[in-house]
Amino acid sequence: MNGEYTDTHRLFLQASIAERFFTEETAIRLYQQACQATDDHNSETFTEFIATINAKLNIVDLELRKSHNEDDGKPVNTNGDDIAQIATEYSPVEITFFRRLIELIVTADDEEFSVSSIIALKEVSKLKVPLTKSNGETLLQRFTDDKWLIRSREGKYSLSQRSILELQQYLKEEFEDHLLECTLCYDIVTKGQRCRVAQCKTRFHNHCVLRYFDSRNDYVCPACKIAWDSSNVIGDSINRSRSKHHIKRITRKFQELEVSDDEMDQ
Repeated sequence: MNGEYTDTHRLFLQASIAERFFTEETAIRLYQQACQATDDHNSETFTEFIATINAKLNIVDLELRKSHNEDDGKPVNTNGDDIAQIATEYSPVEITFFRRLIELIVTADDEEFSVSSIIALKEVSKLKVPLTKSNGETLLQRFTDDKWLIRSREGKYSLSQRSILELQQYLKEEFEDHLLECTLCYDIVTKGQRCRVAQCKTRFHNHCVLRYFDSRNDYVCPACKIAWDSSNVIGDSINRSRSKHHIKRITRKFQELEVSDDEMDQ
């Protein structure tokens, strides 16, 4: 019966807790495996199945959340709530260090949303209970291994999709003036593109900007109507490099539109 919480839901929830942060493809696989393990021919759709679980989790202020990967736009899922979630994984001094890293990343100059390993390690000596450089390096690796942070080849740390998704409420409340939402999907943007007008708050993920302009014939900012400049990107240096691919695709599309308009005029 739809809406009934069964052993299949329980098994799926246990598996998702073990996974913590996973793609929608993995979630569907876990769902299918749970149905097979309990010999449950569930008549619920996958969306209804998740809704049934969330109705149960809502009692304890938890939920299975879904978002999209900032890099490629693929759906991802998590079972987190807020920054209190990491209290069971780290000591108070480690959480203090993590909070400081978040602040440095989010408030980085020019919306780069990253911090170098050198600056990050300088922070360990400023803690009330200072850590050694070696302990700081180990902790940074742990944050990366636990998928709270991403480390680039250049040694810069940025927020992972897990952090953005599970700490969403905390990030929005603490850094309201620094974090903006994507104009298309309304998720927080730390990697993507921005309007070239300094006062404009229009931001897009790279995959969202492609979707947005694919359905339009005008290549202008949806808010201020200024010509959109795809080279005006936000995020760490890796994102700025990846954005070149998106820039070429959008530029090519815009050029095709211009050619079509010229042919119509003729």
